[in-house]
Amino acid sequence: MFRVFLCQLFSADLFILPKKKNMPKPYLAVIILLSCSSLVISSCKNQTSLKLEKKIDKSFISEDEMPDSLSPAGIIELKIPSSGSNIYGFSYTANGKRLHPTVVMLHGMPGNERNLDLAQNLRRGGYNVVYFNYRGSWGSEGKYSYSNSLQDVSAVVDFITDSSNVERLKIDTSRIALVGHSMGAGIAMINGIKNHKIKAIAGISVFNPYTLLQGKEAQSNVLGLEEYISTLGMLKTDPESYLNDLLAHIKDYNIESMIASTKKPVLVIDEHTKNDYLGSIKKKKLIYKVWDTDHAFTNRRILLSIEIKSWLDKNLK
Repeated sequence: MFRVFLCQLFSADLFILPKKKNMPKPYLAVIILLSCSSLVISSCKNQTSLKLEKKIDKSFISEDEMPDSLSPAGIIELKIPSSGSNIYGFSYTANGKRLHPTVVMLHGMPGNERNLDLAQNLRRGGYNVVYFNYRGSWGSEGKYSYSNSLQDVSAVVDFITDSSNVERLKIDTSRIALVGHSMGAGIAMINGIKNHKIKAIAGISVFNPYTLLQGKEAQSNVLGLEEYISTLGMLKTDPESYLNDLLAHIKDYNIESMIASTKKPVLVIDEHTKNDYLGSIKKKKLIYKVWDTDHAFTNRRILLSIEIKSWLDKNLK
């Protein structure tokens, strides 16, 4: 009622005093005080909003950068050993010779959406971005499986932080984040929270096998995943062995519990509500959002870059 009263009070031209003869002075004083207070609060909110908008630098999306004369931004192809197989990828190296904070991008299954627009935007914003294909996917050697993919992330992080590669790749080993999409987002959470070399983790449309492949909907989800894997010729695997491997270790993939217990910064941006349990976790370093978009965030690509870079700037730089 008080909110309705204030809205009515400030409709029309700022405010209109009730037309009463012999209006009690205290009543008049209260109206004037409320009016002035609300105007001041509104002004402060507007100024704060303008300041926040000014703080968000969007030039990393809209403007090309001047190449550093000694160490310009570029791309370096990578062949990384992982448990006896070679996995392939590349690094978008940031502009300038100094060591840079680094993002390792993890694609989903199979990885049609690679998020390389996001990678280039982050690179332009001052971050190295490392992209790779898990074992058994898109030309990388070995067999594709969930547990192998988790190991591959560790192999990549160990490779880029090795003393023989740090200078060449311009890696600041104290500032590394994982950013994953879909299946890769779940892998980012599971590996990144446990990996002492990872400082922050972000997931886009997080696939949580612990909740999706157990419970009431487990059977239909398993059958749907099995059917989908059978169509993915770019993956060296078969549905039965992939699911057997995943389900055999499912108790180790409780992402909800991991996020609840970690002290690391975590960002989750979903386009579904299957992870709404995250909304009940009260942690300052957890940000959980649900956007109205599709699985590939097709109509939110620019906003996605801005959101993730802003979060990285706070938690990695």
